[in-house]
Amino acid sequence: MGKTVNGESTEGIGFSVLLRKGLFRGHWKASLLIPVLFFFLHSQSYAGSMVHVAVSLPPQAYFVRQIGGQRVTLQVLLPPGANPATYAPKPGELASLLKADIYFRIHVPFEDAWMKRFRAVNRKMLVIDTTEGIEKIGKDPHVWLSPALVKHQARQIAKGLSQVDPAGKRDYMANLDRFNRSIDKLTRTIEKRLRSFKGRTLLVYHPCWGYFAREFGLKQVAIEHEGKPPGAALLAKVIRVAQRDRIHCIFAQPQFDSRSAQIIARQIHGRVVLIDPMAEDWAKNLLRVTDKIVDCLGR
Repeated sequence: MGKTVNGESTEGIGFSVLLRKGLFRGHWKASLLIPVLFFFLHSQSYAGSMVHVAVSLPPQAYFVRQIGGQRVTLQVLLPPGANPATYAPKPGELASLLKADIYFRIHVPFEDAWMKRFRAVNRKMLVIDTTEGIEKIGKDPHVWLSPALVKHQARQIAKGLSQVDPAGKRDYMANLDRFNRSIDKLTRTIEKRLRSFKGRTLLVYHPCWGYFAREFGLKQVAIEHEGKPPGAALLAKVIRVAQRDRIHCIFAQPQFDSRSAQIIARQIHGRVVLIDPMAEDWAKNLLRVTDKIVDCLGR
C-alpha cells in the first residue's frame, strides 16, 4: 500500500506534489536532499526544452554548436576513427535516434546506405539536407572542407533549427551571423597562407580535398579511385605527375589504411602526411591542414 500524506495516498503523485504536501517535513536527513532534487528536476525540465539534433560527422557537430549554442543537444553517429565509407551504426545508436527532433544530412556513404532505417526509427524526426543547392564535384561528399560551402550548410542548419524551435529563431540567426564572420576571417587567413602556391598540386591518397583545393586555387590528384587502390597504369601516371611537379608529400587520412600510400611515397622519395577531414574542431583543423600543405609545397 502506498504512503499517505495528510490522509491522501502518495501513489502516482509527482515529486513536486509530495514536497507541497509535506512528505519530507520533520525528516531532516531527507530534507537535505531537497535542494539536490530540485536541481535535478530543473535540469530535466531544461533538457526537455532543448532541441535534440543528430548528425553524421564530427565537423557537423561543430557547425550545429556554433549556431544552436545552449539550445541544442547533439548525437554524432560516426565514432572517432571510424571510416565513413564503411561504418555501420550499432543497434543502440539507432535506438538513440528516437530522441532526435532533427537530423542534418550530408550524404556520406554510410549515411546514404542507412538513411531509410534512420527515418524508420523515428518518423517524426525532421531530416534536412544541408548539401541541397551545392555544386558537387562528381560524387564527392566532402563539402564540409570548403569554408564557402560551410556557410551554405550553416544557413540550412539555422533554418532547420528555427523550424523545430521557432522560439529560438532570433538566437539562431544571430549565431549564424557570428559564425559567418568567423568563417570569413578563417578564409582570409587560409588564402593569405596559400597565395603563393596557387596552381600547385596536392597529391592525396583518398580524394577528399577537392572542394578545399577548388576554393583555394590548388589541384587535387588522387591515388585512390572510387574506393579502389590504383592499378599499374594509374600508379605510373601518379609517379610521373609527382616527379614532374616536384611533389614530396602524399596526403592521407587517419581513417584509412595508409600502407599503400607509404609504398608510393617511397617510390617518389617522399613521405606520407596525415591530415584529418573528420576532426571536430573544424576551424583549427583547417588551419593545421593549411600549415601542413605550406610545409610540403614550400620545400
